[in-house]
Amino acid sequence: MHLDEQAFLAVNRAFAGDAAVAFFSAASWLGNGAVLAAIVVPLMFAFARSTLKSHLVPLVLATAVGGLVCFGIKIATDRPRPPAHFAALGADVNAPLGVPPDRSFPSGHAQTAFAAATYLALLFPRGAVLFLALAALVGLSRIALGVHYPSDVIVGALVGAAFSILAFQIARRMERRRPGSEPKGERT
Repeated sequence: MHLDEQAFLAVNRAFAGDAAVAFFSAASWLGNGAVLAAIVVPLMFAFARSTLKSHLVPLVLATAVGGLVCFGIKIATDRPRPPAHFAALGADVNAPLGVPPDRSFPSGHAQTAFAAATYLALLFPRGAVLFLALAALVGLSRIALGVHYPSDVIVGALVGAAFSILAFQIARRMERRRPGSEPKGERT
């Protein structure tokens, strides 16, 4: 726990400037499901329509189920957000956008971002580095903006990735079972 708190403080204080706050505020939006849908669905419709048909529902379900799991974990662990924790210790935390009312552990934004990034990385391997880097940026933004500890982000990312890997495997098996059908997506 001490290492988690120290890592949080180091990141949060390193990115306390106005430019960093603006950048991470924008990056954090990529962990919002509606924003991700508004970006991913039109791009898949334009560039990978047949893939959209086979993989949109599994991607959405993986993200939603992972979100429900994270919500359940938040209730079970009841970990306060960093500003509340550090205020009790008399330490200031940079939380320029305010503090969400729900609990801290795990990060729902990280879960959503990594669910989408992992699924897309499996579907389009050539874009894997970009997808996962953007998801990591979302995770970093949650720490920089003062609303999550590093462990919150890591566990949220693992939950999101795990459900997407499972959903992707199920979607591929279903594709293979369809007569005359070959799995769609980018070939490696």
